[in-house]
Amino acid sequence: MSFTPGQLLFYGGLLGIAVTAIITIIVIIVLAGSRKRLRKKLNEEYGVSPK
Repeated sequence: MSFTPGQLLFYGGLLGIAVTAIITIIVIIVLAGSRKRLRKKLNEEYGVSPK
Protein backbone atom coordinates (compact mmCIF):
# COMPACT_ATOMS: atom_id res chain seq x y z
CA MET A 1 0.00 0.00 0.00
CA SER A 2 1.67 3.17 -1.19
CA PHE A 3 0.64 6.62 -0.04
CA THR A 4 1.24 9.86 -1.87
CA PRO A 5 2.91 12.72 0.02
CA GLY A 6 -0.45 14.48 0.30
CA GLN A 7 -2.06 11.40 1.81
CA LEU A 8 0.81 10.98 4.25
CA LEU A 9 0.37 14.55 5.44
CA PHE A 10 -3.40 14.16 5.71
CA TYR A 11 -3.39 10.88 7.62
CA GLY A 12 -0.36 11.92 9.67
CA GLY A 13 -2.23 15.05 10.70
CA LEU A 14 -5.29 13.04 11.68
CA LEU A 15 -3.12 10.69 13.72
CA GLY A 16 -1.43 13.67 15.39
CA ILE A 17 -4.80 15.18 16.30
CA ALA A 18 -5.98 11.88 17.77
CA VAL A 19 -2.82 11.43 19.86
CA THR A 20 -3.01 15.01 21.11
CA ALA A 21 -6.67 14.56 22.11
CA ILE A 22 -5.90 11.38 24.05
CA ILE A 23 -2.97 12.99 25.87
CA THR A 24 -5.12 16.02 26.70
CA ILE A 25 -7.80 13.83 28.27
CA ILE A 26 -5.19 12.00 30.36
CA VAL A 27 -3.66 15.28 31.58
CA ILE A 28 -7.07 16.69 32.52
CA ILE A 29 -7.86 13.57 34.56
CA VAL A 30 -4.50 13.70 36.37
CA LEU A 31 -4.76 17.42 37.13
CA ALA A 32 -8.34 17.05 38.40
CA GLY A 33 -7.17 14.39 40.86
CA SER A 34 -4.28 16.57 42.01
CA ARG A 35 -6.63 19.50 42.49
CA LYS A 36 -8.94 17.45 44.71
CA ARG A 37 -6.04 16.24 46.86
CA LEU A 38 -4.63 19.75 47.19
CA ARG A 39 -7.98 21.24 48.18
CA LYS A 40 -8.46 18.52 50.80
CA LYS A 41 -4.98 19.11 52.23
CA LEU A 42 -5.41 22.89 52.34
CA ASN A 43 -8.78 22.51 54.03
CA GLU A 44 -7.27 20.17 56.67
CA GLU A 45 -4.26 22.40 57.38
CA TYR A 46 -5.83 25.87 57.19
CA GLY A 47 -9.54 25.22 57.53
CA VAL A 48 -10.22 27.30 54.46
CA SER A 49 -12.03 25.97 51.46
CA PRO A 50 -10.83 27.80 48.34
CA LYS A 51 -13.42 28.88 45.84
